[in-house]
Amino acid sequence: MSFKPVPMEKIRIIAIKSKAQELLSAIHDLGSVQLEDVTEDFRKGMSSSTELYRKNELIELLNVFRGMESLLPRKNVKEKVKFSNVDELIERAHNVRIQEDIKIAMDSISDLKSEIKSIDNRLEVLNLLKPIDADVSYFNNSVVSSYIIKDQTEIPENEEYIRNFTGEVTIITMPKKLEREFAQKMGTEPGKVIYVMEMHGKPNDLIHNLEELRSSAESKVRQLEAGLDELSNKHYGELVSIREALEIETKKVEVAMKMPSSRSIFVLEGWVPKREYQKLKSTTERITGGLCIIEDVQTNEEPPTLQETPRRFRLFESFIRFYSLPQGTEIDPTLIFAIVFPIFFGIMVGDWGFGLVILLLSLWLNKRINSTGPKRKLPKKITGFVTSIFSPYQLQILARAMLPGAVVAIIAGVIFNGFFGFKLLPTQIGPFHITYFDPIVYTSKLLLITGYFGVFMVSFGFILGILNDYYRNHKKMIIGHIGWLLFVWGIVIMGLSLIYKLDLSPSTNIFAAVDYGAIAIGVILIVAIEKGIGLIELPSVISHILSYLRIMGILLASVILTELVNSFFLSSLKDPVLLVFGVILLIIGQLFAMLLAIVESGIQGVRLLYVEFFSKFYKGNGKPFTPFRTERKYTEENSIGEN
Repeated sequence: MSFKPVPMEKIRIIAIKSKAQELLSAIHDLGSVQLEDVTEDFRKGMSSSTELYRKNELIELLNVFRGMESLLPRKNVKEKVKFSNVDELIERAHNVRIQEDIKIAMDSISDLKSEIKSIDNRLEVLNLLKPIDADVSYFNNSVVSSYIIKDQTEIPENEEYIRNFTGEVTIITMPKKLEREFAQKMGTEPGKVIYVMEMHGKPNDLIHNLEELRSSAESKVRQLEAGLDELSNKHYGELVSIREALEIETKKVEVAMKMPSSRSIFVLEGWVPKREYQKLKSTTERITGGLCIIEDVQTNEEPPTLQETPRRFRLFESFIRFYSLPQGTEIDPTLIFAIVFPIFFGIMVGDWGFGLVILLLSLWLNKRINSTGPKRKLPKKITGFVTSIFSPYQLQILARAMLPGAVVAIIAGVIFNGFFGFKLLPTQIGPFHITYFDPIVYTSKLLLITGYFGVFMVSFGFILGILNDYYRNHKKMIIGHIGWLLFVWGIVIMGLSLIYKLDLSPSTNIFAAVDYGAIAIGVILIVAIEKGIGLIELPSVISHILSYLRIMGILLASVILTELVNSFFLSSLKDPVLLVFGVILLIIGQLFAMLLAIVESGIQGVRLLYVEFFSKFYKGNGKPFTPFRTERKYTEENSIGEN
């Protein structure tokens, strides 16, 4: 278990050029190197890029195979294919000779669908002209043109227009010379003005013929699509495996074009996790036969960040990345967030009835999102509102993150004896008396506890800041953080002394003198290191400690609201007339209180960590570690660079 990202090392490899393709293949399959632009000094005297074997052919074939894959119906592919070298890959690609068949089929389908669309347009016109039962050529010939007007659209006045009414639409017939003027006036009404095409015959006869033509065209489309499906059944697995292998080889081409080289050598640089360094070194030496140099690159660059959170806590990485990815050399707060946030959330909810609902809702939501079978449809208003805010992945993360918080809420609810605001738990079990900490009765004590918690979190933040500065060798900043710790504890001890009415005179109480000294030394250290900014921020650290009192504030608000709702409901039991209103208020009030508890507890719990805690040690703005690799679905790893 680590509280820091994986340690990184920047390396430089200088190797024999003839092994570039094979070495890039090995590095790709290792998947542990983030390649970077080579330092400018090493580019001098070298060409701009490293050429890989059959580069142009690989790129051209990739475009062809991507196009074929996009046109064929998708199929499930279970077996993975292995290619031993680039020559084999290209030969296999050339042997897949279905491009022309796919092109002919797609062109024919496109033509047939255009024909079907044209038939549909004519059928729409003919169905509207059926009530007239006249030869359609009367409406469009060498002398006149006609338009069908729908939805009572306003028609320009002209004495040369001939109007026919069918009950549903109006047919306007006009001399050819007026057609352009009419079209310009009616052009703002798309979909409401339909042009009558030139056709010969009565509507019913034409409709019959066109429907036969349409049926024949649809049948041909189905035959062609069945042919494509058969092609896909035979070749889809081979096609996607070749496409994936070509993509991988093309990635190597893109990387190689950024690697400077001379006649005999090439250079690459990148970041690698320190634990993977020896494996990379031995692989490189094996492939190049020892004709290589592998060296560390001394740099002040911030390394990329590879988080290494235990699997059960990994979902909380999303909350940290939402705030900012940690830098490669600073403490990763994911584990701290994963432990502290559920505690904050559960205490603020503080009701075991609410906790049970949240637990069941989270379990149901997680199961529903993961389910691949048929799902019961929910009201669109609810699903539409939720999906407009969260993606399915975000909903799943939220549901899982709320599970430990719900458990803490149940435990806190038992301690506070709150079940939807009702006191249901027994106060006596046999000879044992059980004491519950009612938030209203024990408000002052609980406020003091949350205050102590605030002091702990702020102090812990400054201690983590000291550790970060130690790792980065920032000695001055360590002194500044020590100053903040002295100031915080000096103020806290003074505050507690005031609460408990202790002697604050330094002449009569040596502890008071030490306290004043700690505050003074803390302020001096802060100002010495952080100058005026530190002086301005002195009051903010006190407000950050006091901010943790909101944990009790939100808990009290929830308790008071549910007790008010419950008291009205209980009083309504005495009056049958008020009982209906009491039940309605109980349901609506409890739902509102629970929603408020979930939302406020979640927002404020995150805020206390993001603002009051992270600000003491966390800088963020890290760059994610993006190794040179591809997630293989259809191919197996192999040193394909060999020829």
